[in-house]
Amino acid sequence: MIRIRLPEGEAQRLESAYRQETDPKYKDRIQIVRLASRDRPHQEIAQDLAVTPRTVQRWLNAYLQRGLDGLRPRKPKGAPGKIPATLADDVKRWVIDGPAKQGLDRANWTHEELADQLYKAKGIKTSRSAVQRFCRKIGIRVYRPTYRYLRGKPEKQAAARQEIDELKNKAQAGEVVLLSQDEARFPMVPTLQATLGVKGHRPEVGTWDCKDLLYVFAVVNLVSAAIHSNTLASPKDAKKKTGKSKTRRMQEAFADHLRHVGRRYPRDKHPEVVLLIDNAPWHKGRPIDEALRDNPHLKFKRLPSYSPQLNPIERFWKKLRRRATHNRLFDSLADLKGSVRASLCYFQTVRRKVKSMLEKPQPRSAK
Repeated sequence: MIRIRLPEGEAQRLESAYRQETDPKYKDRIQIVRLASRDRPHQEIAQDLAVTPRTVQRWLNAYLQRGLDGLRPRKPKGAPGKIPATLADDVKRWVIDGPAKQGLDRANWTHEELADQLYKAKGIKTSRSAVQRFCRKIGIRVYRPTYRYLRGKPEKQAAARQEIDELKNKAQAGEVVLLSQDEARFPMVPTLQATLGVKGHRPEVGTWDCKDLLYVFAVVNLVSAAIHSNTLASPKDAKKKTGKSKTRRMQEAFADHLRHVGRRYPRDKHPEVVLLIDNAPWHKGRPIDEALRDNPHLKFKRLPSYSPQLNPIERFWKKLRRRATHNRLFDSLADLKGSVRASLCYFQTVRRKVKSMLEKPQPRSAK
């Protein structure tokens, strides 16, 4: 019988490796050594771990010869892949350029389409799964595309980006308060998002096909990540009930929102508060002028048209929708508002998540 004597330090090392390891095979092999060091007979060790005594002897010998490295499972080499690594740059270029650049009448690349393209362009016949493994190795994965607004003016965007960077530096120094402001529309019809499900039981979300809407006005402090918001319920017959157009109702709601921001950042403590805003039609007009007269320390920094990537709060709406409304059916606007409010309170409390979202670098030309 092979006998194992472990020094105290080695016994602790084995115990630590056993607790941290997740591979069941490797854990069993470590346990064989640990049990043998306690003078357990090979037959009993084999019975406890559901292996043969010969397997116990094999791994004890491997440990005596090479230590823990002798116990690690080795991945079999297998046959070499049919797609040579030298084609990585070509495949990446195909994916970046899109199928149309390769003369194909296709909207999107799939692993099947790439396998077909490899055969046509390089004479390599391979399977979808082989292409999938190859793509995973070279950093090609599924992305959801984003819009690039071609009507945006790059020179104006570059100038605005420089001004925003200067305002951020002033905000970091405490000279101004810099807020990113925007509105988002939350419909009663549930928005769908990929979620976990059980095979054979596809998730379903009910809908009343209700046309009521909830608008959320919000600002995010680009230094502290504090969020302040207001909401506006907009039933489908709101114009008939109020006699006011959507733009007028949004103007009044935005004016109330500005007064709310003015109270949150009073003039005696914050002499200058700058809001990054877009060029929505309800961001100007008599109600807005009156709200700014009541709060002269509030200033607007209007962003160039078709430049949502310059407004950091645009990234926040995705997180808010994912937490509050995706895949959820609400029976009333009050229920929808309650869910949105609860999630806004959550992000107000857990500001590190908002801060990481604000600090995440964005593509220069993407939304």
